[in-house]
Formats: sequence, structure tokens, C-alpha cells
Amino acid sequence: MNWTIWNKSQPVPLHLLLEADPSAKQIATYFDKSHVFQLVHADNIIGIVCLLPLNEQQLEIMNIAVSSEYRNQGIGKQLLEKAVDYAVQNHFSEIIVKTGNSSIDQLAFYQKNGFRMQQIMPNYFVEHYPDQTIIENGIACLDQIILSKEIKS
Repeated sequence: MNWTIWNKSQPVPLHLLLEADPSAKQIATYFDKSHVFQLVHADNIIGIVCLLPLNEQQLEIMNIAVSSEYRNQGIGKQLLEKAVDYAVQNHFSEIIVKTGNSSIDQLAFYQKNGFRMQQIMPNYFVEHYPDQTIIENGIACLDQIILSKEIKS
């Protein structure tokens, strides 16, 4: 496995990005502005993380996804570590990530990796994904949960 950086001459790996964000329209709002790292195995992108600087201190993980056949093998943790390394190298003091109230596995994953819940945005998914009903783990995805991790350089 090796790391590559996405550039605009490459096709957007939408199939993988849609695993973490169900709206191509939403992905289009951040993808081109993000720093995108891809984990590649046998010429296939098996993991991706999109990082968007919000200001000089904060970096947001806009999308992090692992191809289904590579899940539960530590790839997500490697992607998260890549995000932290990028934050340290670029002198960010905080990484934030946003997910849905129904994303039980993701909430556990981020908290196991040092992220803390900071805020709940009620009805975020109802307002921003009006054409979709998102159900995960038998729970309607209605609210956005914002988590953050302090970065020590």
C-alpha cells in the first residue's frame, strides 16, 4: 500500500466518497478545495481522506472512507493518522469532524481515537439533504454531531 495525493487531472473517486457522504452535490462543495490523500493498493484506491483548512488553527475532515472489502483492517486508523500528521506538519491546533447521530460506528471510531463531542446541530441532515432520508443502524439521521481533537505540535 502507498499514499498518493489526488490532483485535478485524476477522476474524482466518487464511488468511494459516496460511502461516507451520500450526496454527490455535497461532495462537490468541498472536494476541489480539500487536500486529498489516497491509500492505494494494486492500483485501486482503498481509502481516502479529504482535509479542508477552515482557518489557521482548524482543519476539518470532510470525508474519510474505506472501500468495503478493506474495512476492519486498520485502514481507517491509518487515514486518521495521515490527517493528524498533516495537521502537525501544517501547524493546525485542532481537527474537527462532523457525522450523523445515527453513525454509531463512526462516533465510536472517532472517540477511540481521541476526538471529543463538542456540539450537536439539530435537524442538519433534514435541512441539508432534503431529497434523502438517511437511515443507519435503524436510526434516522437527523442531527449532526461535531467532534474535535486537539493537535499538539
